[in-house]
Amino acid sequence: MKTQRALTAMLCALHLIASPCAAAGLEVSAKQEDEQQQQQQQQQQHPEKKPRVALALGGGGVRGAAHIGVLRVFREEGIPIDYIVGNSMGAVVGGLYCADVSLDKLQSVLSDGSLISAYLPHLLWCRILLQPLSKLVYLGRAKPYAGLVSGDKLKTIIDKLLPDSKLKTENLRTPFAAIAVSLIDGQAHVLSKGRIDDIVRASATIPMLLRPVPIDNHLYVDGGVRNNLPTNEARHSGAKVVISVEIDNDMKPVPPEHFTSFQAVFDRVVNATLEQLDEDKVNGADIVIRPELINIPILSKDKKYVEEAVKQGETAARKQLPRILALLKQAGIDRVPPATGSEAPHSGALKPNNQSPAENALPDS
Repeated sequence: MKTQRALTAMLCALHLIASPCAAAGLEVSAKQEDEQQQQQQQQQQHPEKKPRVALALGGGGVRGAAHIGVLRVFREEGIPIDYIVGNSMGAVVGGLYCADVSLDKLQSVLSDGSLISAYLPHLLWCRILLQPLSKLVYLGRAKPYAGLVSGDKLKTIIDKLLPDSKLKTENLRTPFAAIAVSLIDGQAHVLSKGRIDDIVRASATIPMLLRPVPIDNHLYVDGGVRNNLPTNEARHSGAKVVISVEIDNDMKPVPPEHFTSFQAVFDRVVNATLEQLDEDKVNGADIVIRPELINIPILSKDKKYVEEAVKQGETAARKQLPRILALLKQAGIDRVPPATGSEAPHSGALKPNNQSPAENALPDS
């Protein structure tokens, strides 16, 4: 009976990883209003630190490979990106890209399944069934934070990709921030200071599946619980042009026999909630890129899904290219020389070690 309850609790938790928050949690606090006033004052005092083009990358598991396709097109076409803010897989791709990890390497760790394996360990369902016995395992010693998987494997993969595992966001040439939800206060936070591996892992930690990530006085999990597409945070940076990449799966009708597996039900529930959650998050963007990611699951080690997502990301970015170029021209923003490699291009709008504009961005309200 205990095993049955544990399994039910686990499924409910996975169901809720992207659930919209309660209406009461959406009220803007007086503290946040003060932060907004401070942000505006600092932007007036330091206008040179405003990015010209900001990019918001949404979460969506394997579908996040579409971000690689979008960034690849931007590189080839000389679209300058001065600031990236991402959530979940958007934080993984965006954060590592800002840290000069090549797009080819990012695509490789998704294609070979090594990154997704951090979320889908062997005998996952056995871990769920044996969860009630954890009290005996930790008898007489402190229990770790709840999660079927420690998250250490995800950290190891991120550290191996980074040029320096101790690299901090403050030292990036292209400023970056990630969205994560604190279990302590239940709010979405903009993480823009500290080690890249900690920030990225916090934003991409699916609650109950991976253990929450402790940073300072908070315990963080996937930002998709509250804010899956951080368009507002990109806008708060003061950028002239904000581009959002939404990677939700279109909710087209599927036959009943499709839902004979837990994976199918899980994907459908998450897709439905993410679509609703992101519906009004795109409103602050000047350009919204929407790759067609039909039937691409949230979690899968299948290489074909990664390749399809990358391809659709490239297609969607090229479709919006005329509008992007027109908007850049209107804002007086020049294109940068097309990049030949696959590392992040740096437009020079912000120098190394400059304060990231996200440091003053408001927490999601």
